[in-house]
Amino acid sequence: MTTRGLLEADMATLAEFLQKAISITKRIQEEKGKKLVDFVKGLEGDEEVAALKATVKAYATGFSIPGI
Repeated sequence: MTTRGLLEADMATLAEFLQKAISITKRIQEEKGKKLVDFVKGLEGDEEVAALKATVKAYATGFSIPGI
């Protein structure tokens, strides 16, 4: 992460993203069950997953990729 220019404050943001992802997956697992096939179906079309993906993508584009 530091090779992309992230600082200590950015690590806190990444931790927030991870915490949000964990809470989303726990919710989906509770709703859909513990079987992987059911969980994957629960991910598809989930608005929270899409929103988190967009947020992470927007955040990540602010950092360079080494070698590119």
